Amino acid sequence: AKQQDGAAAMEMQPLKSAEGGEGDDKDKKKSNMHKKEKSVLQGKLTKLAVQIGKAGLVMSAITVIILVLYFAIDTFVVNKKQWLPECTPVYVQYFVKFFIIGVTVLVVAVPEGLPLAVTISLAYSVK
Repeated sequence: AKQQDGAAAMEMQPLKSAEGGEGDDKDKKKSNMHKKEKSVLQGKLTKLAVQIGKAGLVMSAITVIILVLYFAIDTFVVNKKQWLPECTPVYVQYFVKFFIIGVTVLVVAVPEGLPLAVTISLAYSVK
């Protein structure tokens, strides 16, 4: 009886994926279950978020360029100051501030809360 139970147990076990049995199909099903299909709204929101992110990156770059040009023209052309070695740390501080302003514009422009806002608005509109 023990030999028959052991043989039945061997028959009931699925073949391992290395043996080319059903294990491959189960692995594929598990990987497909983990991948969720995006709805049309989620796809459009993702596309919109990417477009807004790119626009924010361009606007932050433009902001930094304009600030640097304004500073350089105002300081060296209008006021006719010369670039002195002892003033270099002060100028570098200005450029760092301009870069920080550009990063701030980029962070504000990226819509991390966009999907949440759309979901909430849709939930209220359903009510």
